[in-house]
Amino acid sequence: MLARVLSLALVVFTAACSSDEDSGPSSTGGSGGSATGGASGNGGSGGSATGGSAGSAGSGGTAGSGGGTDGGTTDKLSATGLYSDTAKGTLAPGVEEYRPKYQLWTDGAAKKRWVYLPAGSTIDTTDMNFWVYPVGTKLWKEFARDGVRVETRLLHKKADSVWEMMAYQWNSAQTDAIAVPEGVQNASGTQHDIPSVTDCGACHSKLPDRAASFSAIQLSHSEPGVTLSKLISAGRLSKPPSGPFTLPGSAQEQLALGTLHANCGICHNQKSFVFAMVDMRLWLEVENLGSVKGTGTYLSTANKPLTASNPSTGQARVVPGDPAKSDLHIRMNQRGVVTQMPPLGTELVDTAGLAAVDAWIQGL
Repeated sequence: MLARVLSLALVVFTAACSSDEDSGPSSTGGSGGSATGGASGNGGSGGSATGGSAGSAGSGGTAGSGGGTDGGTTDKLSATGLYSDTAKGTLAPGVEEYRPKYQLWTDGAAKKRWVYLPAGSTIDTTDMNFWVYPVGTKLWKEFARDGVRVETRLLHKKADSVWEMMAYQWNSAQTDAIAVPEGVQNASGTQHDIPSVTDCGACHSKLPDRAASFSAIQLSHSEPGVTLSKLISAGRLSKPPSGPFTLPGSAQEQLALGTLHANCGICHNQKSFVFAMVDMRLWLEVENLGSVKGTGTYLSTANKPLTASNPSTGQARVVPGDPAKSDLHIRMNQRGVVTQMPPLGTELVDTAGLAAVDAWIQGL
């Protein structure tokens, strides 16, 4: 398959993430935990808000695969600390589920997410837009396609600036999942592609501390699981805001901004090396939520000329009132070509997300 699912990986490679994006290298690695407490499994470490030991450290750069209990990447999901009983799906102490408000499109795959934060630790929220997670943080994401649980990915902060990323494919008995650093295409008899470690790093490298969905805007809701309000109440943020954040505009405008934030802002943000070449700001900034036209999304796209080395047929990044002439629409509506957006993890157009963005453009 041309596109592979994006999320967890070990090394970073470059990918075209916009109409005018170049690429550059980066590194990853990791170790981590959940929001409330408990110890993690082999190769991991840490407790939680209420108990457990501190996480282990690693060297800078990118974590490798294979290694089990010797400090490298664990070979099985059961050794990562997600479950106390993997076959039964019993979560380990301190692991909590969470849900991002706006979903990353992966061809309609059903997803579940969990987090573990080491005991007594706080997330550095000096920059509310780009959190810095404590060493020992772990995030997992499970993918199911067509009713089949295919894979679970791990993102594990092992030391400062060192993240471990790995995808695990579930066995046919659904009792455990095995590390697949090279990825698997059409995994488990589905159309779902498990990413290689290289594919995953392509996107996560463009965020300062790698994690994308466990963030201020994405946790600003009241759904079950870990939320921004709960993190504030538990004292888990170094500089807590007064409360959750609300996107500006109508429900339709909020959905469009959220869709672009979740699917495009991972690459298109001011902290990404992409920004030096493509000055689009699709990662929403909490200080600029007073109005739709005050967001970086609007200011960096509406009537802005294309600067792509591989341009589309668009007349501008966004042509107000005319989605068909807007580069954002054209790229979101493409698949099987290098200019498609998002560039990885999808072989099908996100019709709902595209419709939301089109309605926003039409109404400008």
